[in-house]
Amino acid sequence: MRGKMGRLVSGIVCMTMLGGFLIGCSESAKVGEQNVSIGSGGDTKLLDGGVTNATGYPITAAPITLNVGIIYGAHMGEFTKYDIWKKIEEKTNIKINLKVYSDVEKVNLMFSSRDYPDIILRMDPTPQAISDAVDAQDIVSIDRLLQYTPNWSKFFESNPDLKQQALMPDGKLYGFPFALIDEYSYNLRDQWFMNRKWLDELGLKMPTTTEEFKNVLTAFKENAGKGSIPKNVTPYYIQYGSNIGGQFDMYASFGVYAPGSYFIVEDGKFKSQATNPDLKEPIRYLADLYKNGLIVPEAFTDDWGKYTAAISSNPPMIGSMTSYGDQNENYMDGKWWYPMAPLQSPNGKQPNIRRQNRSIWPRNFVIFKNNKYPVASARLAEMLAEPDWSMTMNYGKEGVAWTKEANDKYQLTNQKIEADADKGLSNYGIALLDENMFKNKIINLNVKKEGTREWAYDNIYKKYLPAKNLNYPPVPAGLLKDTEKLRMADLDKAINDYIKTTIANWISGKGNVDAEWDTYVKKLQSLGLDEFMQLNQKQLDAASKLGK
Repeated sequence: MRGKMGRLVSGIVCMTMLGGFLIGCSESAKVGEQNVSIGSGGDTKLLDGGVTNATGYPITAAPITLNVGIIYGAHMGEFTKYDIWKKIEEKTNIKINLKVYSDVEKVNLMFSSRDYPDIILRMDPTPQAISDAVDAQDIVSIDRLLQYTPNWSKFFESNPDLKQQALMPDGKLYGFPFALIDEYSYNLRDQWFMNRKWLDELGLKMPTTTEEFKNVLTAFKENAGKGSIPKNVTPYYIQYGSNIGGQFDMYASFGVYAPGSYFIVEDGKFKSQATNPDLKEPIRYLADLYKNGLIVPEAFTDDWGKYTAAISSNPPMIGSMTSYGDQNENYMDGKWWYPMAPLQSPNGKQPNIRRQNRSIWPRNFVIFKNNKYPVASARLAEMLAEPDWSMTMNYGKEGVAWTKEANDKYQLTNQKIEADADKGLSNYGIALLDENMFKNKIINLNVKKEGTREWAYDNIYKKYLPAKNLNYPPVPAGLLKDTEKLRMADLDKAINDYIKTTIANWISGKGNVDAEWDTYVKKLQSLGLDEFMQLNQKQLDAASKLGK
């Protein structure tokens, strides 16, 4: 009893407040499940054991260094040369010692060895790696740190659906997100491009039906070596089976929505498109294109590097393709590519274009337990959530990537940034740019510039989005038992490998979808399709209950 009373009195003294600052004692607060000292000594009004200011700048009273990990991105240039790190140090007293991990294998090794930096930005670890680190109490929960991050606190309170995406199974948050809630970015997966220059040279119109599309591709093939059409022309390029650049938007033209896999979620129910007989029609169509040399064998073997090289070749060697970004920035005259609407098929069904989830990257700023400065780290995350800093972190340097107007609005320049020093981290970093920013603060002139992604979304693709979002929602690892997770992973590999191989054979003429369909469906059942569906449904149901 005496011990409890002593702790109670000590706790009351420690909570004495003056001007919003904790004074007079060192609070050993449980940040996550491990003890991390965030208090101060004496009357310094500092946190992190006497280093960090609770408010104002600089964040720390004396210079500190934080070791920060980030995964390498081939298209991102040299992260260490970005000017943002110098700006952070000048403002905060926090020097960022950046360590770039060359690939996911190095990231997974870091997690398995538990040799963590102080913070990680985007690292693309497996969900299981994050789950295991949380269970081992290696990652600091930010729940106790939100008192120092009013911008992030308000964001989570205002967006409970997005907060739910970030929660781990224990109902806590373990990291600050990259939040870019821009309809032009999240609501459309790939644009579908047609080589407009070749259309003009051959006097052809933009195709609107699958039949017209085949005729245009045939004309490209028959005119190989003429004008700007190369001899080694690829009329229609796909990176078969890939969420990016794959064949899935062709399926959607026939009314079969597959978001990058063969499984959808409709009204909370996990459903299979792999066994939907309507899938046979677009497979037959793709097989016909392949038979006529309009799709090349490389579509089934090209990796990501070859895909990016193919779609950005200058001059182009492709007639039609899909890609997230605008392609004309790769070419001098800006007259090669034009966004094309999904095609109308003979079955008369409404064609679709794929959505992305309205979502965040939930753990793009993760604090580890060995970090001596958790409050300083949280306050850094809070600073980077302020509009000016989020614009810089996402888009790049002010005056290059964007300019600030007198009315506190931000105008995007939409220019391609070449110098590494001027670049922003995009989704490799942390930012808070929500709907209010995009609707009321950010001016994007691309909305009125024909041919850009923003213009194409408003004028071409928006009306082709499915009425419901059918994509699998983001869910954390750890919602199932370990045995169930292992089983689901095994089933996932076996089932999806079989689907991918079988459909590739049908498209490439090594089989016949109509003759082999029933056998294919029976094989999926024997591989455990029903059990796979049940486990996914169980995971979805568990995710829907988080935070409630």
